[in-house]
Amino acid sequence: MSEKRSGNAVCFRCDSCGEEVDVRSHVNLCPHCGGLLEVQYDLDGFKQSIDVLRDYKRDSIWRYRDFMPGVSEKNIVSLGEGGTPLVKSKYLGPSLGIDNLYFKNDTLMPTGSFKDRGYSLAISYAMDIGIKRGITYSSGNAGASFAAYSARAGFPSVIMVEYQASNMKKMMISLYGANTAVLNFENFTQIENMLDKAVTELNCYSFVNFINPIRHEAMKTYAYEIYGELGRVPEYSFHPMGTGGGVWGTWKGYNELAALGITDKVPKMVPVQPEAVCWLKQAIDSGADEGRMYGDSTKTIAQSISGNSPLQGGHRLLHAVRDSQGMAMAVSDKEILEAMLDLGREGIGAEPSSASSVAAFKQAVREGKINSGDTVVCVITGTAFKQPNAVERIAPMPKYSLNADVDEVRELLEQLNML
Repeated sequence: MSEKRSGNAVCFRCDSCGEEVDVRSHVNLCPHCGGLLEVQYDLDGFKQSIDVLRDYKRDSIWRYRDFMPGVSEKNIVSLGEGGTPLVKSKYLGPSLGIDNLYFKNDTLMPTGSFKDRGYSLAISYAMDIGIKRGITYSSGNAGASFAAYSARAGFPSVIMVEYQASNMKKMMISLYGANTAVLNFENFTQIENMLDKAVTELNCYSFVNFINPIRHEAMKTYAYEIYGELGRVPEYSFHPMGTGGGVWGTWKGYNELAALGITDKVPKMVPVQPEAVCWLKQAIDSGADEGRMYGDSTKTIAQSISGNSPLQGGHRLLHAVRDSQGMAMAVSDKEILEAMLDLGREGIGAEPSSASSVAAFKQAVREGKINSGDTVVCVITGTAFKQPNAVERIAPMPKYSLNADVDEVRELLEQLNML
């Protein structure tokens, strides 16, 4: 496999001013205007590796390394991320008249969340271009992923985890030996301003989604894997959305499949937020050109997607929804908890944020927005183990008790009509 230092990546291009920047430069934001940077690729270079996209096998994200910024073999930091199962719904979909509902189960990632895709690539790439240390902000899952991959790589890092994160998430970060600080703040705009200054004034290299221009490139593998396993593109792709790297990266991946002639359509993208902080839905519904702060991030159980303000106006997410003719959706905590139980019956234990995609799917079916013949994928981004207090709210303690006596076992089985 090619060891080209930049792979098929050509340059960064700024969303705001259009300036092109060396793809291997040590930058987070555009050095000319401070805008977000996006990796541009050589499509003809992609075509030389197109069989990888057509001939699917379950493997790590590094199967698709030719479709991401290039990293030399020695600097790849991998824990087996990617290649997670696409599970067809046995109960929920059919009960609602949707026969082709699938769950992309990223609860099975190395640290229990989809963040592992992005951090495997971002840390590998940072090491390849000579970055020596990094910082990030996290609501919990990203911090654990950054900590795990940093530990594996021997990469010095500092992780600021928000005070609202569950104790389990904070302790998971510490488990990996990371330099961890609990971050206190009043709103997410404060965090954005702090991170901007850390990059510009302190010369820090940030791994925060979108401020880091590499992380979301790994999320393209959602599109590659889902297409590969289904053999087609779904009509709808539902995603829990915090800052939106998963949504944007997936959308970019589907567009690459279309540009390469592998598919003749792309899915409708459906980012999902809690009702308490649904700034994207507010912007879409009002026809706004950019998103604005909305709601209170402390008013939802869905900690991982509780951000109440967009990064740099949320333009990428607005484009993903509008260009795909998709929907921005908002769900209540009640709907999220019910969706956790739905997923449990399907054999998937999801944290509240992850179950939001299923809650939104159910809402869309009720509202007549999905047809019976549509293929729908709900991305499940993180395990229930990340937020055990939420599980305690909905899952009862065992109903029965017995002694180690076969007669009592017989009695229970008879009671349950199992004999």
